[in-house]
Amino acid sequence: MQPFAPLGRNLAHRGQKCSYSPGDTDATDCPNGATWHIMWTTDGDAGLSCDPHMDTARRFVFVDSHRIAPDCAMPGALWDVENQRCIYPDEPRNSPYANGRKDAANDLRRMAVEETR
Repeated sequence: MQPFAPLGRNLAHRGQKCSYSPGDTDATDCPNGATWHIMWTTDGDAGLSCDPHMDTARRFVFVDSHRIAPDCAMPGALWDVENQRCIYPDEPRNSPYANGRKDAANDLRRMAVEETR
């Protein structure tokens, strides 16, 4: 079995719905509301899952997961791996995502390393 989940199309248009879609089509999208937020890769690829599909997700390797909370839906929210949650920056203009930067994931990693020094 492949240890990494097959990442499908971007489902950002679905709001906080489960992103499980076995056929990767609108017809096979799970209709349930999401209860879990999953970071699949260190590049920040993330998805949402309902409770039953979180059991499916646990068959694969992923970076982190946490229960859905209000900050998960905020544009510019950051993933706090240490505390297993999403957080909204105190200063949104300091977020690498504030200006739509494509290299934001690299900046977030750099910022995390600097904080641990």
